[in-house]
Amino acid sequence: MKNNNQKILEQTLTRRFFFLSFLKTLVVGGISWRFFDLQIIENQKYKKLSNQNQFNYFIIPPERGRILDRKMRLLAGNMDSFSLVLNWSESLDVKALIYKISQIIYIDKKDLDRFYSSLNEKKNNNPKEILITRNLSQRDVSKLAVRNVEFPEITFLISKKRVYPQGKIVGHVTGYTGVFSKLDKLDSNVVTVPGLDVGKRGLEKFFDTELRGKFGRKRNEVTSKGHVIDTRIYEQTGSGEDIQVSLDMSLQAFAMQRLEMGNYNLTSIQNKVIKKQIEVNENISYIDNNFVYTNQANKIVNPHSGSVIVMDVENGELLCCVSSPGFNPNMFSNGLSDNEWSVLKNNTRSPLLNRSMSGVYPPGSTIKMAVALAALESGIINYKTKFSCTGVKEFGTSNFHCWAKNGHGSLNLMQAIEQSCDVFFYELGLKVGIDKIAVMMKKLGLGQYYNIETDEKTKGVVPNIKWKLQRDGVNWTYGETLNASIGQGYILTTPLQLVTMVSRIANSKYAINPSLIKNNNNKEFNNLDINQEHLKFIKKSMEEVVLGKKGTAKKYKIGSKKVEMAGKTGTVQVVRITEEEREKGLIKNEDRPWKKRDHALFVGYAPISKPKYAISVVVEHGGSGSSVAAPIARDVFKNLFKI
Repeated sequence: MKNNNQKILEQTLTRRFFFLSFLKTLVVGGISWRFFDLQIIENQKYKKLSNQNQFNYFIIPPERGRILDRKMRLLAGNMDSFSLVLNWSESLDVKALIYKISQIIYIDKKDLDRFYSSLNEKKNNNPKEILITRNLSQRDVSKLAVRNVEFPEITFLISKKRVYPQGKIVGHVTGYTGVFSKLDKLDSNVVTVPGLDVGKRGLEKFFDTELRGKFGRKRNEVTSKGHVIDTRIYEQTGSGEDIQVSLDMSLQAFAMQRLEMGNYNLTSIQNKVIKKQIEVNENISYIDNNFVYTNQANKIVNPHSGSVIVMDVENGELLCCVSSPGFNPNMFSNGLSDNEWSVLKNNTRSPLLNRSMSGVYPPGSTIKMAVALAALESGIINYKTKFSCTGVKEFGTSNFHCWAKNGHGSLNLMQAIEQSCDVFFYELGLKVGIDKIAVMMKKLGLGQYYNIETDEKTKGVVPNIKWKLQRDGVNWTYGETLNASIGQGYILTTPLQLVTMVSRIANSKYAINPSLIKNNNNKEFNNLDINQEHLKFIKKSMEEVVLGKKGTAKKYKIGSKKVEMAGKTGTVQVVRITEEEREKGLIKNEDRPWKKRDHALFVGYAPISKPKYAISVVVEHGGSGSSVAAPIARDVFKNLFKI
């Protein structure tokens, strides 16, 4: 008979046995299931990973925003582009691989040079991807794709290529994009994107962040040999913002053609025909892709270099901003070779210079309104004050000549502006002094930067006594005041500053500032703080320049009952004329070497009755402002007002 203690012990052992058996079964079952899961169910998944698979992470560039004109016409957009990218590793024989690829598709030499340069530059950084070329056609992609087993080290990228439908007409304003380089300042993660386009100049650079948009991210699962097994996008891209500019492309295109042709005949001929005639002439180094210009003898001549700007005097919007010669920004989208870049950079006409924004010129007689306003505001003269012009102002041992050899006789301020008498303004400048003239010039917008949407800006020079002392360590002289009074000497302005000056005079109430963006100047402008009666008088004087019997631009009236322009001509000497040369007789402007010819300028506004638009025209080495720049302004206004 079992006692109670033995019964209790047996029961306890039995329970423990069943518990341990259950636990053993559970553990063995779990392990067995895991083996089954690993070997049967997830066999393919872990077979991939067992071959040393890894994950590569990449940034996806978004589609760049568009640039549009005021009527929503496309200035900069995007088109599909195919790029070839190398997944680099130290063990890879790059030259052998590139040679093999080159036997299948054509790769441009400039792309190869850029690739090897990037390869040498980035080896120390252990890059994952290096751009080979971004100019693949769909046929090229197909040829390589069918043989992708032979090239596990390369991948294709489908991206958007920047295109500029308007070409050189608006190239200086839009600027262009180019492949990211170490000179560009961007977020650190952006540099991992092969062939990333960033803004290099113009609006493309100024609004690069807005146009670029939001980057996406993807993860590639690849084998140890570089084969992509799976691609997953885990962060979507966000397209860049569209930018609408204030330019009117119809007006822009007309103004560029009108500026370049000057007073020449416009002839459309094949580009290859004119190359033979032009490329040997150093002075004719800029070739228009569509037209060539001829003089009356039908000889090929240079297209004019210079600028035309049209500005709304009420809100500061630029409707036209031409700089000639221009360049085609599509060249940069395709990638420039070193030789192509050298040709552009060393061109004697400097097509890369944005003359409208950063070209500096003595303003010549276009500055006489500022000198007159300085005198009126100071109370030094009144509207009836007269000076006599005999053709020369003798001062010390020097003679300061008027453009009219025999002089203008006795005239008042309005007549002096109408006829652009230099001697009158010599006398006026001496009475006013350079410091007061400088104050008025700055009040009208000269000698300063504007908050305009470009980094291609130049301040110019508005000199005064302190400026000369700080720069040269010597005192200002009266002779320098005489030169400054007619816009020569140290004074330098940009075409943008000149059109801003005229806009402020035409508006009369506010210190208008320029803008390239439509509806961007909704904020209030500062008051101009110039006597309204004085401004009214100056505007009447500018009307006489065009409408007066002796006006320097009297031949170039618009001729409409509803629309007429007011303005001021300017002719700027590029080289000093000596007394000896003056005695022998001046050589005609058109008979001098191009670089020694005078600059031609005109500033104005229209309509006279209620000013709406201001204009500045600068023609480098064009000759007389009266005969060259004024008719360009007239024709641009006629196009703008549909006359």
